[in-house]
Amino acid sequence: MSGLVYGGRFEQMMNEFCSPANIAATAAKFAALEKQYGTYTFGKFVKYFLPRPAEFASWDNDAGGISEPVRNRLTEIISTNLKAASPLPMLLKVGDNVDATHDLIVKTFAHNGYIYIGLHMLCPNPELK
Repeated sequence: MSGLVYGGRFEQMMNEFCSPANIAATAAKFAALEKQYGTYTFGKFVKYFLPRPAEFASWDNDAGGISEPVRNRLTEIISTNLKAASPLPMLLKVGDNVDATHDLIVKTFAHNGYIYIGLHMLCPNPELK
């Protein structure tokens, strides 16, 4: 599975929902979803944020293809941040890894007066298949 599944539209929507302007509303919606549907795991609530859920009809299968350690780390970071009293904006960047594995690089950084949590998700390199 390449970065194409998570890049593009998903990356764009994640960055929009987690932007400085929208992070508080996203955190509030996240809290309501967790109260209604139980503890969050990576990707569990994605369909509730989409204007057109059919766009990601195979999301559960696609997200299930991410290695468990990477899914667990994404769950931990996203959940902890969105439950914080003052959640930080997050920025997702998706790309291809150098090998055939998933990986995640997490980095905090400052940009335009905000501190962000940067999530660089690396997907298996399609050229190695």
